[in-house]
Amino acid sequence: MGSIVRKVKETISKYSMIDRGDRVIVAVSGGPDSMCLLHILNGLKADLGMDLVVAHYDHGLRPSCDESETRFVRDFARSLDIPFETEKSTGLRQSGGGSLEEWAREQRYGYLERLGERLGARKIALGHNLDDQAETFIIRLLRGSGPSGLAGIPPVRDKKIIRPLIEVKRKEIEHYLEGLQIPFVIDQSNYETRFLRNRVRLEIMPPLLKLQPKLIEHLGQSAEMLRADNQYLEDRANEWIREAADLKPSGDILIRAHGYLRLPPPIRQRVLRGILKRLKKNLRRIGATHIQSIDELACGEKPQGTLNLPNRVVVTKMYEQLAFSTANGPRKPDFHYLLDGPGTYHIREIDRTFVLEEAEGLPETDLSPSPLTAYLDAGKIRYPLTLRNFKPGDRFIPLGMKGHKKIKKFFIDLKMPSPERYRTPILFSQEIPAWICGFRIDDRFKVTSKTKRFLKASISPGETT
Repeated sequence: MGSIVRKVKETISKYSMIDRGDRVIVAVSGGPDSMCLLHILNGLKADLGMDLVVAHYDHGLRPSCDESETRFVRDFARSLDIPFETEKSTGLRQSGGGSLEEWAREQRYGYLERLGERLGARKIALGHNLDDQAETFIIRLLRGSGPSGLAGIPPVRDKKIIRPLIEVKRKEIEHYLEGLQIPFVIDQSNYETRFLRNRVRLEIMPPLLKLQPKLIEHLGQSAEMLRADNQYLEDRANEWIREAADLKPSGDILIRAHGYLRLPPPIRQRVLRGILKRLKKNLRRIGATHIQSIDELACGEKPQGTLNLPNRVVVTKMYEQLAFSTANGPRKPDFHYLLDGPGTYHIREIDRTFVLEEAEGLPETDLSPSPLTAYLDAGKIRYPLTLRNFKPGDRFIPLGMKGHKKIKKFFIDLKMPSPERYRTPILFSQEIPAWICGFRIDDRFKVTSKTKRFLKASISPGETT
């Protein structure tokens, strides 16, 4: 019994799980693992200088025993003089939202996160053990996971989720509970082989253990080695994301395809996973095939394309740019303003300012000092002018040319991403485009030696999409 306590202390120290003064929420179902975890942490709380809170989540899936298990955990927490918190699930499960196990896990983690915020708890302790680690390795191997998946259950996740029992075998936990006569409850669903983890534990692990009695330790070591290698690659990927990714106020994340494609494939995969995690806070329902599809989109010859991934994630290729967004993100802006004369106008849909100024004679400056400024012949302008975004079918005569050109084709030649096209204001005079703001004026409105009065139009810099 003393050896398991020492092992837990070494694990806590090895992975810097707990700092003095931490408030730790201990997730307790009432089963052997969580009861062992609670008892050991309670014995160490003075030595480690931490406060404990017991949290029990009632999934509402087993009406015949859920309430009794809640009472059992509550009474045990009170016997240790530890504060107790609980919540009961509404039982409302969205259809098409993944497996029952996944739904239950999301509900439980969501409760623990909310409780941690409310109580100011810096850590959440879970009861995963070394057997769980080995079973996870087998499960992910069966599912075709790569090195990231085979790295298994992390001892510490997001500097908040901690697993002090992750290096303790299940038999050690059972001996500890038996030796100290610590009560626990048995969840009968743990024996239902319709769940993959139960089948692995009950049907696959026993014959493998006959072939290799130290299988659990070996798989745990393999996961640890893979985790160390994976962490190095993750750090390199996150470093690249910090330097190269463009995080927009909308929450969208943009990267340049040519820079991404220069990365080694193992780093590329982790860059994509890192970006998706930043976008949605987790990688649930995102698998290796999704990562491969994004990579193929980036490598493909088509200049533009879109992928719709689980959890309403949308990845869009726009020439040299990859954009990661959510399906409920901002819509394309649609704006239309009438300009009665010179003055300052704010285009609220794209948060840009447009200014018109008139003067006699010819401009005493270079006619193209900045792409954000245009000089037009005021004698050819008819008020009210219109300032609106691009619409299919728009065409103009680019400065220096004689024939018409579709504005869409003009944008394509510039390799302008589709979203940016709709954010580009166009100044019209009597339905004729006079200036594609920031890019080109129409040849019919250019200033010539015959110009007697000119119009100066300028627009503030904008956020590129």
